[in-house]
Amino acid sequence: MKKRLLSYTRPYWGRLAIGMLLAIIVSVTTGAAAWIVKPVMDDVFLRKDTAILKILPIAFIIIYAVKGAARYEQSYLMRSVGQKIIMKIRNELYEHIQKMPLSFFHNTSTAILMSRITNDVTMLGHVSSQVAADFFRQFFTFIILLCLTFYREYRLATIALIVLPFIIIFIIKVGRRLRDLSRKNQEKMADLNIILHETFTGNKIVKAFGMEEYERKRFMEENRRLYDITMKEAKRYEMVSPIMELFAAIGTGFVIWYGGYQVIKGVTTPGTFFSFLAALIMLYDPIRKLSTMNSVLQQSLAAAERVFKLLDTNVDIVNKDGAIELKGFKDRLHFEDVWFQYNRDNGMVLKGINLEIKRGDVIALVGSSGGGKSTLVDMIPRFYDVTKGAIKIDGYNIQDLTLNSLRRQIGIVTQETILFNDTVKNNISYGMVDANMEEIWNAARSAHAHDFIVEMPSGYDTVIGERGVKLSGGERQRISIARAILKNPAILILDEATSSLDTESEKVVQKALENLMKDRTTFIIAHRLSTVLNADTIIVIDDGRIVETGRHEELLAHGGIYKRLYEMQFKE
Repeated sequence: MKKRLLSYTRPYWGRLAIGMLLAIIVSVTTGAAAWIVKPVMDDVFLRKDTAILKILPIAFIIIYAVKGAARYEQSYLMRSVGQKIIMKIRNELYEHIQKMPLSFFHNTSTAILMSRITNDVTMLGHVSSQVAADFFRQFFTFIILLCLTFYREYRLATIALIVLPFIIIFIIKVGRRLRDLSRKNQEKMADLNIILHETFTGNKIVKAFGMEEYERKRFMEENRRLYDITMKEAKRYEMVSPIMELFAAIGTGFVIWYGGYQVIKGVTTPGTFFSFLAALIMLYDPIRKLSTMNSVLQQSLAAAERVFKLLDTNVDIVNKDGAIELKGFKDRLHFEDVWFQYNRDNGMVLKGINLEIKRGDVIALVGSSGGGKSTLVDMIPRFYDVTKGAIKIDGYNIQDLTLNSLRRQIGIVTQETILFNDTVKNNISYGMVDANMEEIWNAARSAHAHDFIVEMPSGYDTVIGERGVKLSGGERQRISIARAILKNPAILILDEATSSLDTESEKVVQKALENLMKDRTTFIIAHRLSTVLNADTIIVIDDGRIVETGRHEELLAHGGIYKRLYEMQFKE
């Protein structure tokens, strides 16, 4: 895990080298500040040397000026590198998630994915910026001050460092516990995000069923669990500094006792002793900070495990090596003995599907819910890949085509209209960002949307809210249809496109759909059979199999499942 994090620093080795050099300068000046104590004590206070007195204050000021400048540059440089690494990881994570198939999003909560990109990657930021900025500086400071203490008085240095093994054991134990607690903390944060996402997006249902109090209690309970874990984590984290200071006090106490006797006996000078003591006191500070860094590192590694686990999740649907660019749909679409299952634990959803659809045909898919209609059409743009068999366009297996070129030929309008918290114009031109206003207007007119759009407060520049909440159901659907018209796809998929609309809205939307379907190969999934009566071919799917095929009149005459469904809807 640590090696993988370090691999992200390779492009910045030059900057890291400069940062290391600046850290050495900071460390040397820190050592110089301790070194200067000896001449202050011995030459100024004991020998009354006025010449040294004139030099030392200037030297002291220069030391701290250089130290301050070097520390600022080093911290800024290392933080810049850290934030670039975080930006790169966050970009990689977002890009990877975007490549995942639909099944991944069905099995993974949106709130968890958001938590990975925001909270977990932010935790990684601590190790990439805070720890990286301080580590070199504190490490080199520790080495230089350690050398200085042994140079001044090796016996005192040995006495002072008898507590070091206890410090190391303490750091390791606290670090392990912090890593576990940090992992639990981040998991609880993800659980809290799930509740927030569900209650905010489903607020209408929460209010309709009077569940505000229930959701409030659910949130408060989860928030309390998060608080408890956070406080356990804080308890371990905050105990590091005082215990480190206690160890330092023990070591320093022994030094004062032994060193004091050495000065009284005349074995060493006051200047040597106080220079050593200054270096020792300074020495414990980087030890304390390094232990705190270890705590931050353990928290960050817990986040790294979760981020890299997500990054390592396989992307099942990708372009093959040497994938072919599909220039257009010219002739026919062919399902050849297609079988499909979502995972090994479930049975086959589609079973031996064989279909041949010519360009321009209108195909209606009907049948009971759960029969496999939506799954079948979802396989055309490769939202899922076949388990067995093949789907071909103009003789090409769609798995041999590039995903972008395949999906450019396909437009989709669903029952659940997906719109973005953006302007009407940008929602219509989504996927066709280079479209000019005239093209957008024409698409809106064809979708019977232009008239209501121009009556909005800012016309095409009106922001429609999250998921188009400021629009009616029929208006949202017509915006979605205008988007599909602008894309001008050769293959069109209408998945229950009018099922959630009232009769008046459905009539308007149906006219828009008729404009959209002109000269396109269209797949219509519908429970309302009134919308599929004029289809070129009606396919009845039951339990993943095609059980009936024909036109409306032929299927009624056949007297099978289609006739039974038709009579159930139109028996009045």
